[in-house]
Amino acid sequence: MKHNNIVVQAPENPGFRFYLGLSIFVLSLFMLPTGLVLKGHVESHFLKGIILTVFWVSAPLMKIISIGIMGKSSYLWIKYKMHLYRRTAIPHMVSPTRYNFGLFLFIIPFIPNYILSYAPHLFPEAYVIRSFIHFFFDLVFVSSLFVLGGNFWDKLRALFIYSATVTFEEKPLHEKA
Repeated sequence: MKHNNIVVQAPENPGFRFYLGLSIFVLSLFMLPTGLVLKGHVESHFLKGIILTVFWVSAPLMKIISIGIMGKSSYLWIKYKMHLYRRTAIPHMVSPTRYNFGLFLFIIPFIPNYILSYAPHLFPEAYVIRSFIHFFFDLVFVSSLFVLGGNFWDKLRALFIYSATVTFEEKPLHEKA
């Protein structure tokens, strides 16, 4: 199904929110190396544990916060800049299978962070291999946001808005499974 004959206007640049969210996201990518460098300069095992915990837990939290700041308008703008917008400009609902797969991709990158924080002996000692593992899971995390679609960005953004509320649509009895 081609949409070549449909004229779609470019989305508006989200401005400050996009750049602030992008800055926080890029900063979160440097949390792993910073934590490992700082850990090497501390003698106390207790302080090493605190440093590792803070830097490994803050990286995924910073990623989620950055997405909440950017919102759906940034998602649409990124899609437009990647030239995917014209092809996918007509809104489509994400299928349950795609949504569940996207949630799996969204959650799975948190596992290596917690393993590395609480059981670092399970990962290889080589810094390059650890960095590659975290870089790979960061890519999985970013790709999950595009698999989940624009409505998920709004859901995530609502976590950071105090006045946001949830409404559930009631299905008629004959449609319930």
